[in-house]
Amino acid sequence: MRYDKTLPQLWIIQVNVARSPSPHEAALRLAFQQDYHVILIQEPWISSFRTRRLSKHHPAFNLFTPIEDWTHKPRTLTYIRKHPQLKAELVPYGPQPSQDLTAVQVGSGDQLVTLMNLYNAPPGSVDAGEGLKHLLSQTLPTRPCLVAGDFNLHHSSWQTNTISSAGAEHFLQWVDHQGMTLMLEPNTPTHDNNTIDLTWANRPLVCLGTHTEPALGFPVLADHIALSTTVHWHPVNNTKPVPPLRMATMQEDIFHSVIHKEAASLGEPPTQLDLTPEALDQYTSAIIQAITNALEASTKRAHAHPSGHRWWNEDCQEAKQHNEISAAHQDVFRAIKWNRTVGSFPIPPLKNGETVHTTSDAKAGLLVKTLLQKAACMDDIPIELSDSSETSLPFPTITTGETYQAIFRAKSSTPGQDEISNAVLKKAWPALGPHISALYKHCAATGWHPTSFRQALLVALPKPGKKDYSSPRSYRLIALLSTLGKGLERLMARRLAWIAIRHKILHPQQFGALPCRSATDLAAALVHDIEEAWARGLSASMLTLDVKGAFDAVLSGRLIQRLQSQGWPSTVLHWVLSFTQDRTAAIRLDGHQSPTFAVPAGLPQGSPVSPILFMLYVEPIFRIGPMIAHRGRFGYADDSCQLVISKSLEENTTRLQSIATDLIEWGQREGLTFDLAKTELQHFARGWKRNNPTCSIQTPEGTVEIKPPQLNEATRWLGIWFDWKLKFRIHTQTLAAKAKLAANGIQALANTVRGVKAPLLQQATIACVVSVLCYGAEAWWPGRRRLRQDLSGRQKLISNGVGAQLACLDRVLRSALLGTLPVYRTTRTAILHRESAIPPMELLLDQRRRSLAIRIHQLDIQHPLHLRVTHQPNRYISTRLLRAADPKNFHLIEQVDPLLTSPWDSNLEPKERPTTTPKAQAREEFQKWLDFIPPLSMVVYTDGSKGKEGTAAGAGWAGYWGTSKTKIFSGHAKLPNHEVFDAEARAALLGLQAALKDPKTQHSTNIYICLDNLEAVQQLQSQPKGSSQSIFMNFQEAARAWPQRPRAPGIQSGTVQVKWVPGHTGIEGNEEADKEAKMGCYAPLELPPPPASLAAAKRAAQRVHWQCFAQFWAEKASKRYKDLGIGIEKRPPELQLPRAALGRLLAARSGHGDFAEYHERFKHDKALLTCSCGRRKEPSHFYFCREDRKAVAHPWGQQPVADILTKKTGFTAYADWLGKSQFYTAICRRH
Repeated sequence: MRYDKTLPQLWIIQVNVARSPSPHEAALRLAFQQDYHVILIQEPWISSFRTRRLSKHHPAFNLFTPIEDWTHKPRTLTYIRKHPQLKAELVPYGPQPSQDLTAVQVGSGDQLVTLMNLYNAPPGSVDAGEGLKHLLSQTLPTRPCLVAGDFNLHHSSWQTNTISSAGAEHFLQWVDHQGMTLMLEPNTPTHDNNTIDLTWANRPLVCLGTHTEPALGFPVLADHIALSTTVHWHPVNNTKPVPPLRMATMQEDIFHSVIHKEAASLGEPPTQLDLTPEALDQYTSAIIQAITNALEASTKRAHAHPSGHRWWNEDCQEAKQHNEISAAHQDVFRAIKWNRTVGSFPIPPLKNGETVHTTSDAKAGLLVKTLLQKAACMDDIPIELSDSSETSLPFPTITTGETYQAIFRAKSSTPGQDEISNAVLKKAWPALGPHISALYKHCAATGWHPTSFRQALLVALPKPGKKDYSSPRSYRLIALLSTLGKGLERLMARRLAWIAIRHKILHPQQFGALPCRSATDLAAALVHDIEEAWARGLSASMLTLDVKGAFDAVLSGRLIQRLQSQGWPSTVLHWVLSFTQDRTAAIRLDGHQSPTFAVPAGLPQGSPVSPILFMLYVEPIFRIGPMIAHRGRFGYADDSCQLVISKSLEENTTRLQSIATDLIEWGQREGLTFDLAKTELQHFARGWKRNNPTCSIQTPEGTVEIKPPQLNEATRWLGIWFDWKLKFRIHTQTLAAKAKLAANGIQALANTVRGVKAPLLQQATIACVVSVLCYGAEAWWPGRRRLRQDLSGRQKLISNGVGAQLACLDRVLRSALLGTLPVYRTTRTAILHRESAIPPMELLLDQRRRSLAIRIHQLDIQHPLHLRVTHQPNRYISTRLLRAADPKNFHLIEQVDPLLTSPWDSNLEPKERPTTTPKAQAREEFQKWLDFIPPLSMVVYTDGSKGKEGTAAGAGWAGYWGTSKTKIFSGHAKLPNHEVFDAEARAALLGLQAALKDPKTQHSTNIYICLDNLEAVQQLQSQPKGSSQSIFMNFQEAARAWPQRPRAPGIQSGTVQVKWVPGHTGIEGNEEADKEAKMGCYAPLELPPPPASLAAAKRAAQRVHWQCFAQFWAEKASKRYKDLGIGIEKRPPELQLPRAALGRLLAARSGHGDFAEYHERFKHDKALLTCSCGRRKEPSHFYFCREDRKAVAHPWGQQPVADILTKKTGFTAYADWLGKSQFYTAICRRH
């Protein structure tokens, strides 16, 4: 820390901006330019979207609001400059806040002053005089205090020859009692020659030296004159924080040079796994210090006081703004996110009962006490650890590959106190990679989490949707940890999760930080069980439970006991113990950092390993009670749900009461509490006439009655709204409302002439609107129709009654498409879908169902969805899940196990790397390699191919003996429903099997498998997880068995090696295998055919999706589009046109534009129907107009109009011609 002096003066500006946006914005800009520290705004501009709490902001100021709920908009706002020597806190004034008075305490060093920003509404206004009443109801603090604002009072004390306002005398009595002095010179006009904007100071503030006057250089922005107040402070030494690093200024050559020197000074990484905890702490500190030294040498720090440059002028400022706007057009996602943001304000005073905490230290202490120290440490148990504990779970030594993945698979995250981000770790890896890998390996083997990794910087984030932000429970403390330590935690989390699933430590329906387990999967399983109960004539009820405190409630002793009972090795137990104990943290609030304090219990939110440790901690929840209750118990992190099924809702309620009582009793024994205030009950039953029973839960404090929602309401769980008939109307309405915000943002970014280009908005629509509208479709979308068997046994299609839901979603999608494309709002919806290449909602939701059906083939056999699809006892039961997955044909697609290989085996380094070597050079290098292989070897060339027509692929192989290039065998196979990649894999397997059957096998040492697909080469040598997984695994099994095969006397044992060969370069064996593969595409089909590959199933689903889109377009296309012959395209090239030209093109195609027929159709009486040439405006008029030919010659020659509007060469020339001729702005004008 460096030392600086307190600000000698505090400069304050106050002004009423009359609720106007321009004066408000100008006041902020002028105050910034004139170096004011405080801005007191009365009657500020407030956005009409009250729930978003939007007003004018300035990046140099923090904004303080008097009230948190903006249903009644605030009439005062206070801005405090962001300055190293200034700290500000919102202080309460009175028992209830007022929209008319903002009280902020501003400090510099040990000098403090309270600023009261007041607006007193005049007679005739809403809540007239309430601001003054609120001010007079309390006593001012004894410390220096300033009361300023728009009082709307007249009195001879500050304006002679005026009639006193009602209440002015009472106000003066209060002022005298408080010892206040008027700082403004009497008779100073502030509004229409009247003095109604006043500034008052109490005696302590007057003694400091305070005066107020009209602000020079501040024009009249609305109808009030701005007042400037200066407070003189005495200088006091004050600590000044070190500015942060500016990563954009890093000189990477210097960083790499320094980091390699630092790595050399560290020496060789330790190899023996016997380092003590103290040695590990020192080793960790040395690595962190090495990176810090490299950062300090190569990266600049931010300026504490930006001084600017003398040559910077308004032209520079305009150029800078132009560049920012241009860049913002490309960053369309940030722009859309901005449209959904809400106002950001400092944390208000926090309440603890009747006590109000206003200072940063007091608020930080309350947050720590409420959120971190609430765990009943007295409920913890002694820790008993011994290395001889019985273990049943594997935990091998950490590999270098695991460490590499832990660093490089992570996104760049916010650094902790050491200022080292994950991006910096990636840059340091070439030099420090061996040391980081050794550190992680030693920590896991020793069971020690370094001390520096347990130091956190906590940030308080408000929980969205809370009504009272004065409660500390409305905030969540997120820990900013060392990114180097998070790499180790990420590695441990990945191992713990894989072992927990593979060895069945966790219940199959306990989800969270686990691979291949999403919240929508759990919701889909829940919906399936409810519909299955209905099919059996039963009713279902659901009770949701939430663990109070979650991560913060975990006790280290009980956690270790739980892990011991689960069979984890002692090294894991020791590491978890060190991870959870002796943790320290500091809280940063509103720019102020609290002193460091100890964290006695809990898991840090923000650590990658905390979620899986919490799941292991609460694992017994899913095994409490009778077995029949286990299947109906679902959990995602700390959100649990219990589903019960019986003949009546009353019986369901009774069972839920018993189950809830058991869970609460278990929680009491384990030091956990369930938050019954968040507990919800939802019944599911068919038919319209039913009762709605409540559920009474017994707790130590008494009986809590849980009431279900009304029949027209729903219960939210995992982001999905469940209603009693599973119609999901409320869910779709909620999604539509959320997506509409993003759609509004898209519309705000462009119009028919200018704005963001269409391809970027198309991406934004898919990412920000479609993804929201489709959320949870795997669980709730049943399809528009379904098959049902009638009494005669015939199958017929019946409606699922989802028309209203689809219409609700389609309206929002149409709104987004109107913003994506430069079209008139009357353009037909089908045209919007075609031109944007975004199908309607029904097709998008159907595609989600197809994706779910394929995804189930990629889930492990313990996954709830896989179990429900493959173990269905009654084939007559039909649910949404079963209709999507089609269990009868489930075996026709291959099954892939994502957990087949462990984390410590899945990071083998492939021998073949992607290459950029020219083909000719690669061919020469391969030939040289081929000339030097052992003569007693077999070289097998393999290849895969697929014809342009049909769905069958072909696998081909050709075997050669040693370097003699003598072909000894060849073959091919037809593979229906396979892709080229799958054919490459199967060709390698079949080629190896053919080599093993050849008589020359007993005389061979090595077998070389040569193929030209680099991805297949890597998968053959590593651990596959995707399509054709079983083929790759069979190849590796056969390759491992080859060295043990019997050979002729004198022939040494060899290996199977995989080699990449450059394709289509004239290499004989590769060309021969390619011919065989092409022959395989059209060869007779061998029976039985293999299951379809996963890649082929995904491609088939995409093909069906676009076929449905094409069918939709064929039915809905307008006559003009049919006449032009415009069909569906996945990537319409016309979207790349400039926005104005694209708008004209789409208008000419659709007929919805500035045309005479269009204006007459919609009765636009004042529209101009003719061109300047005298002819009627028509979509094709640009082609025939006489005036435009005089301006610029037509570049399309004799091309017909239809070709210009439909072919890429035509509309590209049309767009270029529009830019040169200015046809629609100079010749065929709109007005």
